[in-house]
Amino acid sequence: MRSVSGLRVAAALTALFLLAGCGGGASSGGLGSTLPKQANGATNNVRFAITVPPKTASSGRSPAYVSPATQSMTIAVLQGTTNVLNQTLGLTPSSPGCTTSLASTVCTISLSLAAGSYTASITTYDGANGTGNALSTAQSVAFTVTANQNNLVPLTLSGIPTAIQVSSLGTNAVDVLAQDADGNFIVGAGAPTFTASASSGPAVATIVQPTASHPNLISFVQASPTVLGTETFAVAASYPAGESNACTQTGAVCSLASAMTATVSVPMAMIANSVGNTVLGYTLPLTSATQSPAVSIALGGATRLAEDASGNVFAANYGSPESVVEIPPPYAAATVTNSLGGDYVLQMAIAPNGDLALANATGSVDGSLYAPPYTAAPTALSNGLSSPYGVAFDASNNLYFGNNGASTLTMLAPPYTGAPTTVSLSSYADGLTVSGTTLFVGESADVDIFSLPLTASSTPIATLSSGISAAYRSAVDASGNLWVANNAGGASNKGSIEEFTTPFTTGEAPTVTISMPVGGGSTSYNPWGIAFDAAGNLYVTNRSGGAAGGGLLDFSPPITSASKPTFAIETSNLNSLFDLVITRPPLSVTP
Repeated sequence: MRSVSGLRVAAALTALFLLAGCGGGASSGGLGSTLPKQANGATNNVRFAITVPPKTASSGRSPAYVSPATQSMTIAVLQGTTNVLNQTLGLTPSSPGCTTSLASTVCTISLSLAAGSYTASITTYDGANGTGNALSTAQSVAFTVTANQNNLVPLTLSGIPTAIQVSSLGTNAVDVLAQDADGNFIVGAGAPTFTASASSGPAVATIVQPTASHPNLISFVQASPTVLGTETFAVAASYPAGESNACTQTGAVCSLASAMTATVSVPMAMIANSVGNTVLGYTLPLTSATQSPAVSIALGGATRLAEDASGNVFAANYGSPESVVEIPPPYAAATVTNSLGGDYVLQMAIAPNGDLALANATGSVDGSLYAPPYTAAPTALSNGLSSPYGVAFDASNNLYFGNNGASTLTMLAPPYTGAPTTVSLSSYADGLTVSGTTLFVGESADVDIFSLPLTASSTPIATLSSGISAAYRSAVDASGNLWVANNAGGASNKGSIEEFTTPFTTGEAPTVTISMPVGGGSTSYNPWGIAFDAAGNLYVTNRSGGAAGGGLLDFSPPITSASKPTFAIETSNLNSLFDLVITRPPLSVTP
């Protein structure tokens, strides 16, 4: 079973009554031993054995429940409605009938009962003499004492939960565990079962309940057809038939303190609609050339976008006041706003650790760094920078700037205060793209390709120049091929899309060239944003032409130089489009 490092895990033992004829000599480890038979009707010994595991961190979980915090227990035996026995017993190494072996404490208690039918109730505690917190219980367990026979009655103690803990197992599954009063996990026999239920909000997901083979796993499946929004879920603990219901015990907590949430955001093409003063979101795949946006966030002069691993979209807004804003799923409104300080941003990037970096082409600083939750003023960056147009992070949170003012590439390692690493570029930098351990530097007349991380002796592994002119944005497809949006390439300097295939070589010719305007009903040109969705569809934002100024183009695979847009949205509400991001996987569950 899965280990829980650094936490005390309740060990496992099914407690057993051993009912046999008196005069036996069974030891605490010999519950199955044969004892001498006695005459019918004689008083019989009832032996109760329990093992208390050590109070140490455990590397695993065992299949039943006795808490390592156990110090004592109470036992009551009734015959019908008559109470025939009430005892409080110690369960420590120094208690009568207890021994220590391999750091566990094994206690054997002998009781004398006449033949007949009985019920027993047992509770264990973390204090001496039945005091402190109740940890586990077995209530009204029926058993029969039969003379002249070995009587073995299994007894499982139900752990008493005082907290329900939920941890994430990815984007659509959680692990649920109960803890006793001393913080030990209650697992195996004697552990509760769990059930999740919808609590509030739209039905964005269906629940896959725990199973016998995965008793702590709750997973979620996105609803079909897709429903947008956030749904909350409650989790309740209960006990299976045949076990005592520990949820009825005083102090038991058998429900999750805070509801889980599941958020579904349909994959969207989020675009910076600059002159239109909005960030727009179109659900994917596109369905028509007149498709209306599903999301419209009012932001004056929004031109730059970036997205983090959780699907939060960030936008640079040049309205009044100038600001950078965060738009979380389901993209209904901006929730965090911070000042841009009057700087004109050419590109934004988000590190794996959540840091947000801006390449400031003009203004008081060359680079800005915002740390989550993005409410504090940004850190100004300038060492090694010169009017950067491009910015990107690698998987190790190293920060790269493409300097348009010096035709150089600069790397700053976390925490970004040390000496920079700087190398030369073939031409003026315009935009950066990182894919795995490869950095693509889009430039005014080339694309330089570097292996990461950068060193002082790094040189491009290849330089692409055919058809390149003002390469502000690029994208890498599922095969590792590079697609470049040339803002000023192609016929009449109206831009083009160029594909270069891996492995890249200096001077290679593009395998696909799509000149703008591409025709097929599309009249927009000057491409800026470019991205692929999970199905391999290529999306491009154009800044000019169309009904007002630009458009969103969708190319379906396979894409060739003769391809026309499957759909081209060039409606009058689109005016001067810049950055484009395709939002992250649609379903995410938060404990």
